[in-house]
Amino acid sequence: MYKLTYGILYSISLLPFWVLYGLAHFLYFIFYILLGYRKKVVRENLLLSFPEKSEKERKKIERKFYRNLCDSIVETIKMISISKEELSKRFTNDWDIVNKIKDTNAIVYVSHQFNWEWGTLLTNAMIDKQFVGPYLPLTSAVFDKIMIKIRGRFGTVGIPANKMARQIPVYQAQDSLWGFVADQTPADTRRCAWEDFFNRKTAFAKGGELLARRYNLPVVMGEIVKIKRGYYQTKLKLTFENPSETKDGEITAAYVRFLEDSIKRQPENWVWSHRRWKHVYQKND
Repeated sequence: MYKLTYGILYSISLLPFWVLYGLAHFLYFIFYILLGYRKKVVRENLLLSFPEKSEKERKKIERKFYRNLCDSIVETIKMISISKEELSKRFTNDWDIVNKIKDTNAIVYVSHQFNWEWGTLLTNAMIDKQFVGPYLPLTSAVFDKIMIKIRGRFGTVGIPANKMARQIPVYQAQDSLWGFVADQTPADTRRCAWEDFFNRKTAFAKGGELLARRYNLPVVMGEIVKIKRGYYQTKLKLTFENPSETKDGEITAAYVRFLEDSIKRQPENWVWSHRRWKHVYQKND
């Protein structure tokens, strides 16, 4: 099944972008108009996050989000065969910020802003360090294997989250850049940080912060901006140069503020279909 599925996706990836975006229009009709894929989740998230906006304004964000989501699907398929040269024209970044931190390993925080998958693929090819980071395996073993292969085309290494503890010393011994897509819902809320995020107490995993403080790894935060269809830019900021001097929770809190500000600038570019607020905050007396 893996070879058959990969072969079909590879054939699709060879199509030019104008054909792929035609397919994205069809997917938009299927997911948004016909099936209403997670439409209830998206609308609730937008309502609670932007109560000050009118229904018309939120509906506009909603439609743009679904178009971006469908674009990201075909763009992810395109990753199977796209060249480094073409991808680097479509996904730009100030890579020098990372390369200037050449005497130490470091951490970069990003989020589920489109198209983070392109950034995952390209980063290892553009920096002087090994790009490595945790990920949550997909439910489908076939598609999980395919995504590992796609993301690793240019050398990026993904580590299943449940194996991170054993792998940290291995990659800390190398010249590495750790990547954390840190807006995932944490699996264990007993060891997370609760932060105010879009009007609600929200659980955030602290893995990136714990790693940064333990090894004193400089922290870079990245915002992905969609310039136009098929073109993205990441804006990087060196936020903490000496994390070991920070207080517990300080780095995570700074990331949450950075993330919220970033989403507000381009709300349609974040994945609103995630059940991001499924964990309910319970105050300990």
